[in-house]
Amino acid sequence: MLDEFLGKILDWFDSESNILWLKSHIIHFIIIVLLIVLLVCFLKYISSKRRRSHLMFHIHHLIYKLGFRRTMSRRWIGRTHVHECYDPLVDFLPHKHIIFNDETIEQPNLIRKKVLFKLYKIADRLPDGVNLLILQTYRSKSMMNEKWEQVINEITAENPEIGRHEAIKLAKFKAEDPKNSIGGHTTGGAIDVALCNDNGVMFDFGTRFHEYSTATWTKSRHITKAQAKNRRTLVRVMRRQGFVNFPAEWWHFSYGDRTWAAYKGKRHGGIYGAAEVEMDGKYNYTIPVHRVTHDSNK
Repeated sequence: MLDEFLGKILDWFDSESNILWLKSHIIHFIIIVLLIVLLVCFLKYISSKRRRSHLMFHIHHLIYKLGFRRTMSRRWIGRTHVHECYDPLVDFLPHKHIIFNDETIEQPNLIRKKVLFKLYKIADRLPDGVNLLILQTYRSKSMMNEKWEQVINEITAENPEIGRHEAIKLAKFKAEDPKNSIGGHTTGGAIDVALCNDNGVMFDFGTRFHEYSTATWTKSRHITKAQAKNRRTLVRVMRRQGFVNFPAEWWHFSYGDRTWAAYKGKRHGGIYGAAEVEMDGKYNYTIPVHRVTHDSNK
């Protein structure tokens, strides 16, 4: 039977018309074979759950980069992996082109050391009359927990008929749960910043800091050309040192945290995780904290 089958194949190739037909369609055969090989490789690749997640992350990032989404989803930001580098938290020391808003900054005023050096480089290049206005840096989980419990208590007092479980659901609309936080401020890698004059008066960016409205989007249509220019300038000077702007808040920038890695398209690129962890009901630092004393008048 095998000899008969081979004989038929040889007879087919002996026909000149068959040879001409094969030559005219050889490119199609090659393309079909390559497509089949690629399909088999793709199916093999996505057979792994880990690889499927990795692929979906990059698809989501591509959709954002192409402009079909205005932000990366919280789901995929939360799934970005962090390989902690243990860069220490340090005091935010004075600089001639850096002004602090003491009303919004949590004390002690801490930030990751590498982030601090990057901000110094930005400040060094600012012209006279233009300064960085630091609005918020490191946000401790202990402070977040106090605010969280305060919001829950306020909701419970206003609505005595509901229990704590329902109050927690409502509290998520007013504050961030420190136990489920993926925010960059708890890592020391995020910073809220604006540009201001030498008197600390913030330039016109169209909204107040931490205002909740559609106008806070960095590329909002609800602001003037001058306000949009100020925002573009702020984003430009921060990007030069590798910072990423969170599109929904013109003042929020990050480096090294999950948000930074997600917007960079680096699913395994985070280097800053939460600086504190809860143990026995208390929050303790998991990275070095280098405090220094200084005289701000020098």
